[in-house]
Amino acid sequence: MGTAKAVDAAQPLVFAILANLTPPDIEIQLFDDRIENILFDVETDLAVITIGAFTAMRAYQIAKEYKKRNVHVIMGGAHATLASQEVSNHADSVVIGDAELIWPEIICDLLKNQLKPFYKSSALTSIFSTTFNRSVFDNKKYLPINIVQWGRGCTKSCDFCSVNAFYGEKQFHRPINEVVVEIETLNNNLIFFADDNLLYNNAKTKEFLTNLSKLNIKYSCQISIDVANDEELVKLLAKSGCAVVLVGFESLNAANLKQMNKKWSSVQKYEKAVQLFRDYGIMVYGTFVFGYDGDSLDSFKYTLDFTLKNKLLLANFNPLTPIPGTNLYTRLIKEKRMIYDKWWLAPDYMYGKATFYPKNISPDELAEGCFMARKKFNTFKNIFNRCLDKKANANSLTNLKIFLIGNYVSRSAIYNKQWSLLSKS
Repeated sequence: MGTAKAVDAAQPLVFAILANLTPPDIEIQLFDDRIENILFDVETDLAVITIGAFTAMRAYQIAKEYKKRNVHVIMGGAHATLASQEVSNHADSVVIGDAELIWPEIICDLLKNQLKPFYKSSALTSIFSTTFNRSVFDNKKYLPINIVQWGRGCTKSCDFCSVNAFYGEKQFHRPINEVVVEIETLNNNLIFFADDNLLYNNAKTKEFLTNLSKLNIKYSCQISIDVANDEELVKLLAKSGCAVVLVGFESLNAANLKQMNKKWSSVQKYEKAVQLFRDYGIMVYGTFVFGYDGDSLDSFKYTLDFTLKNKLLLANFNPLTPIPGTNLYTRLIKEKRMIYDKWWLAPDYMYGKATFYPKNISPDELAEGCFMARKKFNTFKNIFNRCLDKKANANSLTNLKIFLIGNYVSRSAIYNKQWSLLSKS
C-alpha cells in the first residue's frame, strides 16, 4: 500500500499531546502514513487515527487493515467531529471534540476492555493547559521545524472554514508562561505556531509577543490580515522573531469576500498590508481560493500578478473545497451544486479537482486555473525574481534560508500531489 512520501510533512502535534497523557506502562508507537509505511503486523491492542476530510478515505483503508487483525480502532480529529456518523461506520470508537479532554476516560475503558462507540469531549476552557511528549517524533523525517501551539480556534467566521465549524467563533489559549517554558526546552529555535490565528486581541497578542522577544527564536505563524491595522503590533511581530506570516487573503474580489463572510478584509488594503510586513522584514505566505460566485477566468491571472508584484514568499492557489460541517458545504448541497455530495469518498476524485459547479467557470476551468497559477508562481524565473527581494525574502541569511527551503518544498509538493487519488492502491 506504499506510495510517494510527502516532502512537506510537519510534526502531528496531537500525538505528542496524547503520548504525554498515556500512562508510562502502556507502550505506544507512532506511524505517520505521510512519510513511512505502517507496520500493520506490529502487535497492538488499539489503533488511534486522526482524520480530516482529505485523509478520510485513506484513514478508512488503514482502519480496515487493523480490523482484519482484530485491533480496536478509534478515530478522532476534525472529520470525526464534523461527520461522526459516517466515521462510525469505519471505526469502533469515535472521538468528538478535542481528544485530550476525554483521553484519560478512554485509557480507563481500554484497560477494562469496555471502549464505547462514541466519546464526546467537553468544551475547552478559555485558558487551558497542555504538555507534550515529543519523543514520538524521534527519528522521523519531518520538516526541520518545531510545531508549537499557543491557542486554538478563531473569532472569525469564514463560511468555508472547518475551524469555525469545529470551535465556533471562539479562541482558547494556554498560559503564556507555559508556552515560553516549552519553547526554552526545544533544541531547535525555528518554530511554527500552529494556532489557527495568532491574533487573539491586540493587547493579549502584544503581551505574548513581548514574552517571545526574549527567546531568540525565529518563527512563522498563521494570522489574519487585520493585524496590519496596528503597525505597533507588526513591529512587535518582527522584534519577537517572526520571519513569516501566513495570511489567508482568499480573494481579490470584494463580492467574494462578502460571500465568504470575510467582512473584516478589504481588498483595497491588501497591498498596503503586504508592504507593511515587508517593511519590517517579515515574509508573506499568501493563500487564495477560487470558485466563489465572483470568480471568472481572469481571476487566476490578476491574483497571480498580485503575488508576483508583491514578492510573496509562497502562495497557494486552491480550488474552493466544501468541508462537511461548514456553512459553505450546507449551502452548496442545498443549491444542488456539488459534483460529489461526498467528494472525500469518491474513488475517482483527485487532489486539485473541483468538487462543485462554480457560477461563471466550469469545474475543469477551476481546477486547471489553480494548477496553472501554482506552476507559474513556482517557475525558476519567478522564484529567482522573488528571491532578490532584499526587504524581506533576502533580508537576512535566515530569511533567505527559509525562502529557499520553502520554495523547494512548495515546488516539489505541486507535482507530487496534483491529480493524485486520495486513496492508496
